[in-house]
Amino acid sequence: MRERIIDRFNQGDLARAYDLCQDGLRDRPDDFWLRHRAVLCLIRSGALERASAAYHDYRLSEVRHDEDCLAVGARLLKALALESSGREFARLARESALKYAEVHARTGGHYPAINAASMYMLAGEPGPAETYARQVLYGGYEVGSVSAEQSYYRHASRAEAYLLLGNLPTARSMLREAFRQDPDNHLAHATTLRQLRLLVAVLGLDSDWLAPLEPPRPAHFAGHIFGLGDGEAQLDRRQEGRLRDAVELMLARHRVGPVHGALAAGSDIVIAEAALARGCELNVILPAPVPAFLDASVRPFGEAWIRRFETCLDQAEQVVELTSDRRIVSAQSLNFASLVSMGMARMRAHVLATEPVQILVCEPGCDDARAAFGTLHDRDVWRACGLEQVRIAYPGQRQPGGTEATAGERLEPGFTPAMRAMLFLDIAGSSSVPDDRVPYFVQTVLKPLAACCEALPDRPIHADSWGDGMFLAFDRVEQAAAAAHALRQAFAEIDMREHDLPASLGLRIAGHFGPVHEGEDPLQKRPSLFGGQVAVAARIEAVTVPGSIFVSEAFAAVLAMSSYAFRSEYVGQIRIDPVMPDQRLYALRALPANAAANLRRSRSARAAQPG
Repeated sequence: MRERIIDRFNQGDLARAYDLCQDGLRDRPDDFWLRHRAVLCLIRSGALERASAAYHDYRLSEVRHDEDCLAVGARLLKALALESSGREFARLARESALKYAEVHARTGGHYPAINAASMYMLAGEPGPAETYARQVLYGGYEVGSVSAEQSYYRHASRAEAYLLLGNLPTARSMLREAFRQDPDNHLAHATTLRQLRLLVAVLGLDSDWLAPLEPPRPAHFAGHIFGLGDGEAQLDRRQEGRLRDAVELMLARHRVGPVHGALAAGSDIVIAEAALARGCELNVILPAPVPAFLDASVRPFGEAWIRRFETCLDQAEQVVELTSDRRIVSAQSLNFASLVSMGMARMRAHVLATEPVQILVCEPGCDDARAAFGTLHDRDVWRACGLEQVRIAYPGQRQPGGTEATAGERLEPGFTPAMRAMLFLDIAGSSSVPDDRVPYFVQTVLKPLAACCEALPDRPIHADSWGDGMFLAFDRVEQAAAAAHALRQAFAEIDMREHDLPASLGLRIAGHFGPVHEGEDPLQKRPSLFGGQVAVAARIEAVTVPGSIFVSEAFAAVLAMSSYAFRSEYVGQIRIDPVMPDQRLYALRALPANAAANLRRSRSARAAQPG
């Protein structure tokens, strides 16, 4: 049982890991390992309220012999603090510090000591912070043979302790040494940098010294399509060589790491090839399956590009086909793919505690030009978000209107293509409601959720329900995210015990964003939504942890380009259906604009989504 739980947890399948914990607890209700792991599943999936309730119900604070069980309460309070601001942040930070201090008193461990020190400082209490910082430096912890990662954390903790004690030169030196111990562990580096930025902000120090230690910067790339030859909208080999040299220079100058974009003939492929030659990770995001994209955006510009396209695909870290459509049906779909690509670069930068950059190949003097889709559209979206943009001059002459990828405009008669943000929700455990309590369930649970929908500032443009489930669709992802948050709050306010309903009932909400077909439902004779993207949204609901909001990567990426009122935390790559590709899912949480977790985030573009 434990091995299966650990496997599912490590694979990011938190819903299944949580279910297995619950199965085990039915037979062994006093197993503290199962209790601890169940709470970790809830914390990782963003269900912090349920995690807090489970932590207290499971009495994990009473475990005396296990540092991990003892520390989970402090970790939960720290997570809640980072999603708050002002006095609430200070209160939660202090409570977290007290919990870590209690753990240190029982175990004498190094981990709770440094966390107690930092949380005290964030709470505005430098005295105890310095006391625990000295424990880290002079506590006499054993120094034996350790792994590169363990050595990293040992040095990073000491750097943090020196910072808390005001010894900035030694903190800098120790942090550089920590990074040398495990140079490629960028995720660990990002965690440390994020914590140190919070601390230097509280201490009133300059954070510029941290910038050189940031991991390589994620990038979004785009550029004009061109063929190879002597005609219009083509470049000769010499011009292509100058372009490649300029791309290589910019990638090095801006310390570019993972790159995200499409692979159209011309600029896209040149940038992708240069990135791969530098050892950068290539992430290819396409609006349609590879054959459809190849026929629309590569093959028309020459056979040589096909070979180069296939070589890049073979070396890519991932190739994302956002839809199963066998043709690129609209400019809207192209904008959708580029927006998801930009959002993925921005989310990756947040994970790595750095800032993204956009690499563009476009003609000089095009600032006033506008486009419905393509390179100039991508330029405008990125620029509206206030993010750094690097432009490389296109070295040739372009035809009026350019040579961007072509797209059709209509589907079959009676159907219209549209981009929709979709929510599916249901009540997990509703089958356990006794028949005599079903009317009360409808009145006290489903009716308040319906009332919440009706009270939304931005009401859904499509709504449906069945049994204990609802399907809602919105124009924009931030509208759907706000609705999901409001529905979760409305459900949390329902006292199940007061209405003699099972306390185990939990609301599951799943979100997805993508192109759909709008047309008349043959049975109900009213407008409805159809297509594979609707099915994806429905399947995500089944793997969502009760109390959480799980969204697709497309939803999370588009939201990252339009709103910072929410945070999307990676859950894992999950099998949502036997016949569908695995989906990378994220847990969605609402955040106040000045929350600690929003440190260094830039303003966002309200008009970034395709209309």
